[in-house]
Amino acid sequence: MATITTRSGKGSPLTNTEVDDNFSNLNSAKYESGSAAEFASVDLPDDGKIKLGNDDDLQIYHDGSNSYISDQGTGNLVLQGSNSLVLEAADGTNYIAADDGGSVFIYHPDATNQVKLSTTSTGIDVTGTAT
Repeated sequence: MATITTRSGKGSPLTNTEVDDNFSNLNSAKYESGSAAEFASVDLPDDGKIKLGNDDDLQIYHDGSNSYISDQGTGNLVLQGSNSLVLEAADGTNYIAADDGGSVFIYHPDATNQVKLSTTSTGIDVTGTAT
């Protein structure tokens, strides 16, 4: 937070040093887009949205009941991971996992959290009955 030196009433004007200090304080407190500023969190109320893109193409928000990552623009929503991409429950139970090597695994959220269907280079592997 910048500290600005002021004078109350019609006293003497700020000295050159005081003016320079004010500009230094303002420069150190400002945020510039693209700078290496770090934020601990961004707090928004329900229905508050983080919007990215010239036309707000990508939106991330919570409506009070559900959370959304919404692609509103042209093209695809692409999620990338350097090793794998995993969709999981808050408790860590897997839903779907896709590995960098090409396999995709689909889980059933039972007590064992075992893979029920997976892709291979020759087709699929099924645990249990396929109908």
